[in-house]
Amino acid sequence: MPAREALPPAPGRGQYDRNLPRERRMAEQRERLLAATAHAAASEASPSVASIVRRAGVGRNTFYEYFDDVPHAVDVARLAVLRRIERLLGDAEREARTPVERWRTLARAFLAFAEEEPSAMLLALAIEARAEESLSQGAAVLEAALSRSLETLRSAGVTSPLPGADRVRAVAAVGEAFGRAIARAEAAAGGREFHASRARDGVWERERLERALVEGDLVAAELPGAWADAYRRVLRVSPNDLTAAGIVSGQCR
Repeated sequence: MPAREALPPAPGRGQYDRNLPRERRMAEQRERLLAATAHAAASEASPSVASIVRRAGVGRNTFYEYFDDVPHAVDVARLAVLRRIERLLGDAEREARTPVERWRTLARAFLAFAEEEPSAMLLALAIEARAEESLSQGAAVLEAALSRSLETLRSAGVTSPLPGADRVRAVAAVGEAFGRAIARAEAAAGGREFHASRARDGVWERERLERALVEGDLVAAELPGAWADAYRRVLRVSPNDLTAAGIVSGQCR
C-alpha cells in the first residue's frame, strides 16, 4: 500500500507512552484497528482476526475489546470511512464559489481520496451482495453532496433547467467507477512498493547482524535468536528456518 496510507509500526508490548491518557491510547489502538480492517478487507477475500491484528500490530484480545467479530469491525470501519468522505466533500463544497466550481471540486476531492487512501475508498465503494441499491454507500455520499449543491441553486432562485435526480445519480455512478479504478490501481502499486520496502529492510537487517558478528558484538550461537527477533520486530514475519542455511536464504512466513 502507498506509504501515505501504510500503518507505522505499533509500539511493542508495554512500550506505549505512559504519559498519554488512557483514553488517548485506546483511541489510537481503535484507529489502528479500523485502518487495518480497511486494508484487510480491500486485499483479502475473507479477512480474518489474525490478519487484522497482524496489520494493526496489536493482540487478539485488543481486537475483541472493540469488535464482536470481523463483520462488525468491517461495518464500523466502513462507517468511519463514510463519515470522513462526508466531511471531505462538505469542506470541498464550502471552498467552491460557483456552481460549476462546486461540482468540479467535489469530483476532485472524491477521486483524490481514492488515490491517497485506496483501501478506505475500496471499502466505501464495496457493494454488498444483498444490497438493493445500484450505488455503493460511498457513491451515495457523493450523490448526496451533488444533490445539495443543486438544492443550494434552487434556494438561490436559479430558474434555468437543472439536472434531475437521474442525472445526478448517473454522475455519482461515474464517480464511483472512476474512484474504484483509481483505488484498485493505487492499491496494486502500493502492494508492490510494500514488498520492495520489506525486501530492503530485510537486506539492512542482515547487514546489521553481519557487522555485529564481524565486530564481536554478536556470537554465532546468538545469531538464530537475533535473526528471529529482527524479522519479527522490523518485518513482522517469522523465519521458518533458523539453521545456517535458512538464515542465509532469508526464508520466512
